[in-house]
Amino acid sequence: MSSSLRNRFAAVVMAVAAGLLGCTPASEPGASSEPAKPHRVLDTTAQPEDTIRVRGDHTQRLQAFLRLRYGDKAALDAPWEDAWEDTEVEALRPVTRRVCARDTATAGGQEQTLLAVCQTLDDAATVEPGRVDLYVLRVGTDEEGTNRGGFFAQLPADDPLLVMAQRLQGQYGRHGSPGTVQIAQLGPQRHAFQITHEEHRRGHRRVWRSYIAEHNHRLRDVARYRDHLDNLALHGCDGNPADCGEGVFAVDFNTTVGDSNAVEGYWPLTVRASGHDCTGPATEFYHLIFDARQRAYPVPDDLQRDGCADS
Repeated sequence: MSSSLRNRFAAVVMAVAAGLLGCTPASEPGASSEPAKPHRVLDTTAQPEDTIRVRGDHTQRLQAFLRLRYGDKAALDAPWEDAWEDTEVEALRPVTRRVCARDTATAGGQEQTLLAVCQTLDDAATVEPGRVDLYVLRVGTDEEGTNRGGFFAQLPADDPLLVMAQRLQGQYGRHGSPGTVQIAQLGPQRHAFQITHEEHRRGHRRVWRSYIAEHNHRLRDVARYRDHLDNLALHGCDGNPADCGEGVFAVDFNTTVGDSNAVEGYWPLTVRASGHDCTGPATEFYHLIFDARQRAYPVPDDLQRDGCADS
């Protein structure tokens, strides 16, 4: 780091520290006891590459892909420490990256690898989300790599590894952590990243379920709906909502994936709501059918319980 850049960083740190140590008298207009929510723009140093060439088996190829994308510390089977550039305060902030989901699947008669890299911001404020990078990879041929115009690392190999689709820096979760990522099967040859993450607002706890699947070399949100909803913290209640007084609710949503009647290759989803919502006991079933025109599962408003969430 140059001396001028160090001086800039030092000045920013001193300014931030001074702001944190200072206080606003309660009598001043606009004074508030609520801490300001941080507004930060975080960039990653990972550079997108469409294609890599590397000798070795499938595991070695994936390891090489990670190192080309994230640096020499990247690993398939262990987390690694890294740094994120916070462009707003011009400082590097610590981040922990790890492969949080990986699986192989067959699509269109070809084997693919679905790979997710979760990134946790170590010094995050409560309201800051974590980040997730999603990739669909496939071993191709030299000709395919050339046609896709990808970058070739200077490593010998018989065939390149193609990045068929990617979504970088998806924001999920809180406290700098993105929640959990799994690989789910939504159809005979339709596999998706299932991301489950939560948020807390004014005593309300919301857990979301998102399905992200590849369509025409793009990763799209094919479904997003609630996995859980409650306001127990708002009422200081940790028991049965029905016993905690008026206005207390807690609802779980359990999803079952069908195995027939696929639309565009996607099976129907059945979501069962159970518990106690803001109108009383809740036990309903919702059948979500993939809509080819929307390229997604339409989600009814009743499932989301927005009226409860805003109460």
